[in-house]
Amino acid sequence: MTAKSDSETSDSGGFGRFVPGIAMLGSYEGSWFRPDLLAGLTVWAILVPQALGYASLAGMPPVNGLYAAIGALLLYWLWGSSRELNVGPESTVAIMVATILVPRATAGSEEYLEMAAMLAILVGLVLLIGGIFRLGRIADFFSRPILAGYVFGSGILIVVSQLADLFGIDIDASLYLTEAGAIVRNLDQTDVLTLAIGLVTIGIVVVMKRFMKAIPGALVAVILTTAAVAVFDLDVAVVGEFPSGIPVPGIPSVSLDIFFSLIGPAFAIALLVYPDSVLTARSLSVMNKYRLDADREFFGIGASNIGAGLVGGFPVNGSQSRSFVLSDAGSKTQVSNLWAALFALLTLLFLAPAFAYLPTATLAGIVIVAGLGLLDPAEFKAMWHYRRTEFWMAAATIAAVLILGMLIGILVAVALSLLAVVLRASSPSTAFLGRVPGSDTYRDVADHPDAETFPGLLIYRFDAPLFFANAAVLRDDITAAIEDADIPVVEVLFDAESMYDIDSTGAQILLEVLDELDDLGIGFSMARVRTELRDEFLAARVDERLSGDGIYLEVDDGVAAYLRRADEPPPAD
Repeated sequence: MTAKSDSETSDSGGFGRFVPGIAMLGSYEGSWFRPDLLAGLTVWAILVPQALGYASLAGMPPVNGLYAAIGALLLYWLWGSSRELNVGPESTVAIMVATILVPRATAGSEEYLEMAAMLAILVGLVLLIGGIFRLGRIADFFSRPILAGYVFGSGILIVVSQLADLFGIDIDASLYLTEAGAIVRNLDQTDVLTLAIGLVTIGIVVVMKRFMKAIPGALVAVILTTAAVAVFDLDVAVVGEFPSGIPVPGIPSVSLDIFFSLIGPAFAIALLVYPDSVLTARSLSVMNKYRLDADREFFGIGASNIGAGLVGGFPVNGSQSRSFVLSDAGSKTQVSNLWAALFALLTLLFLAPAFAYLPTATLAGIVIVAGLGLLDPAEFKAMWHYRRTEFWMAAATIAAVLILGMLIGILVAVALSLLAVVLRASSPSTAFLGRVPGSDTYRDVADHPDAETFPGLLIYRFDAPLFFANAAVLRDDITAAIEDADIPVVEVLFDAESMYDIDSTGAQILLEVLDELDDLGIGFSMARVRTELRDEFLAARVDERLSGDGIYLEVDDGVAAYLRRADEPPPAD
């Protein structure tokens, strides 16, 4: 039996309507218990080492990664609509946190931790506002090439950020032009034992991911390298023991100046977190055949970030890898993530002393494998073959991330997405039409050279809304066609079926075209005009300027009217 649809579980009571997770528990079926428990145990084995590693990537003590994961998982299920989405620490968001906070405070300091927690709460509040205003469609503005380029660039930065821990080099990267250059210039300081542990970790994770997918390679690497350090007393940098126990929720303490300075970065992180999480959740909902509520995801992901911040974590994201692991493991509901949160709590209570022997190179290796997993050349190859402009947009996004950094990179990605929309709309498809022989259908004469045309009549179609960025195309097309016509043009018949909107600039340019046609003694009429567009024409007084019967129901009606007028004898002097 499969889980009930979202509509079935969210309408079962007044309180459940506002907190859908409660409604889901009310309809929970006993047959789901075992698969949810096993799926939760499976994802816990991956979550623990990833959370520790991504916390280090964010400039936080490793244990704060577990805090963030627990806070996120305990709140997402209450409002999120995805059955499998696992929200918690992720590499792209973690490095973005470090990018934002390192210039403001020393990584790992008490001030830094408070700022990271407040940043998570602010990200959550931004997402909640998005849910209140039902901005779920914002995810549609992040095109495939923009997201692909951002993720690829993030992957490179993630790998580079871990090289110092991998090689065991203690350097101040701020003294060098690039972090990669700092590593290269100081390779002679490499600690061979540390490097060996890091490479062994990478090897274990990659090999097990390739040949033994059922076993979490990251957890195996953590256990083996920790045991090796403890048994053989290896002299390498370690995570160090952290206090055991459950994190106590609380509001982070930051000054007003810091609070306001974090609002802008919170919006930037939210712009990354929401579409990335929803794309993962949407893929899972399609695969498992249920409907995802994109607006509800604002509340679920927002609540998870607030939860992470309240327990001393940092901003979190929907994890693609862990979410698909949950799905593959047979997860039926978000209860599987509650099990994962419980196991993480037990880890804090009973396994904390073991981390005193966990090498930092192990976490670096785990993060590096995650970063390399974000590099997908096949997707860029596909874009190159499909549409070169999309490839170059992705490449520009990579360059922005690498040169300008993560924070500016996401803003550039947003700008490029909007620019892509405008550029595409500014070059609309247009056509001059002719009638297909033996029918009343009109097609582009460029594609149908046998289509019938009519002396003195231009039939023109504009396949886009008419607005400031593309209105000049209409004017240039009509002007050029009139100038190039072998027979003087008497009338222009405009097929407006594909035009569903017109702004003030478009209306103004259309009126200017009518003025030019009037000066040339050429009429202008329309066909297949939508009702809402006709209201716009009335407001702009375009209808007063039309010739013949003005607006026709079909293109063929306009052609017939033109031919009748052409057959009429000229009026007597």
